[in-house]
Amino acid sequence: MAEITHASIKAHLQERADASFDPVYLIFGEEFLYRQVAETLVNAIIPDPVQQKHLYEILNHADDGQVSDVIERLNTYSFFSGKKIVELRDAALFVTRQNPGNYLLKIRRAYENNAFEKAAILFLNLLSRLQMDLSDISDQTISQKFDISEDRAEDADWIKKLAAYCVERKLSVPEAADDAERLRNAIERGFPGNNVLLITTDTVDKRKALYKTINACGTVVDCAIPKGNRKADVDAQRGFLQQHMRQMLAKHHKRMDLQAFDLVFKMTGFDVRSFTANLEKLVDYAKESSSISADDVRAVLVRTRQDPVYELTGAIAERNVLKSLHYLSSLLEAGFHYLQILSAITNQMRKLLVIRGFLETGQGRAFHPKMSYDQFRNLIIPAIHSYDEALLNQIQFHENAVRGDADPSTEARGKKSSSDLIIVANPANAYPVYQQFLRAAGFSKQALCTSFEILHQADVKLKTSGSLPAAVLEEVIFKICTT
Repeated sequence: MAEITHASIKAHLQERADASFDPVYLIFGEEFLYRQVAETLVNAIIPDPVQQKHLYEILNHADDGQVSDVIERLNTYSFFSGKKIVELRDAALFVTRQNPGNYLLKIRRAYENNAFEKAAILFLNLLSRLQMDLSDISDQTISQKFDISEDRAEDADWIKKLAAYCVERKLSVPEAADDAERLRNAIERGFPGNNVLLITTDTVDKRKALYKTINACGTVVDCAIPKGNRKADVDAQRGFLQQHMRQMLAKHHKRMDLQAFDLVFKMTGFDVRSFTANLEKLVDYAKESSSISADDVRAVLVRTRQDPVYELTGAIAERNVLKSLHYLSSLLEAGFHYLQILSAITNQMRKLLVIRGFLETGQGRAFHPKMSYDQFRNLIIPAIHSYDEALLNQIQFHENAVRGDADPSTEARGKKSSSDLIIVANPANAYPVYQQFLRAAGFSKQALCTSFEILHQADVKLKTSGSLPAAVLEEVIFKICTT
């Protein structure tokens, strides 16, 4: 019946204000956009939030959204009056051997976010559609089926690890079924009781019979944003992200200048999830200010990308095994010495142990992981300053005692000691400290002490045995992250 863009959805709804809605809507493209459009449609078709709870069902295709269940629910009359909506969310109906790219990207995002079960289900469904089995995964098949060249080992490595994850848990590839054809026949037959089907997905194939049937019987909403590098594509990406930024910041009564936006855009590229996550960090950081500047962006975001060793130690502190292994491999390939890497991990664990010690004091117990940065800065930072001052005084006392002068009056006249064990080294930028506290909260004091035993054993192995450095460091990561 119609094919419109996401910008035309309000005009479409105004036209349908006095008429019936279409029996099927296909909304495809950028996930952030198609979720918004789907929500707008649902609110227009079923305005009452109470009725939505009874008349609006969501089945995620990656989880429990079998097409047969969708068809069955659409062909069932509701106990309540009014229209009924069934949404097949994140549908993989249009994924073929020719276009696995977007679906593969979704799998990788789930994998990198540690949602391994979700990533495994999506991956197995993709293999089913590609008529592959887990035993077929190799460098050659990855290159052929997923369009990843064999010389890009880092892009293929995560696929192999995910396949191994599935094998270890005895997961299997589901039998292939022509869900697209089954759904196409159901749409042509029509749904009773004015029931409405929503299909949301990031990938479509306009050549498929299902797409043509939906276009003939319902409405297709295009939410795609160009992903290329041409000037027109980049301008479209920037325009969308700027609009998204203004909407998001308006909720917090904030604004961001163009220089700051350009800096965030340069860091994230066109990745709506990362862009949104970075905006949330900046809003939290600049809580007392009505504007976000480029200096705020540099303080919060750029710092985490300055040093690849920081990425490794941060991943270990978050107990993220897969991410830690990824950065370890990257560092070794880049020529970092294995003892340098071990030293960096040791320094990170020392910092976490110092923070853990503070958390177990009376003042430290006021901290909790759900505390906002603003609360942390106002309540915890002053207590940390006192803690650091006491630590430096203790270090000074021991240094004087070693020199044979334990007189407290000498301490007052002497030069103040310094230490890399103080928690807040730069009071002007306490946000990294806040991040470290969130990480330290994930460790017990015993686990941190055990980590030093692990690191000591690794140090001995690296210096006295013929063990492979990569294997020794991988063992360190596994033990620390799982202790």
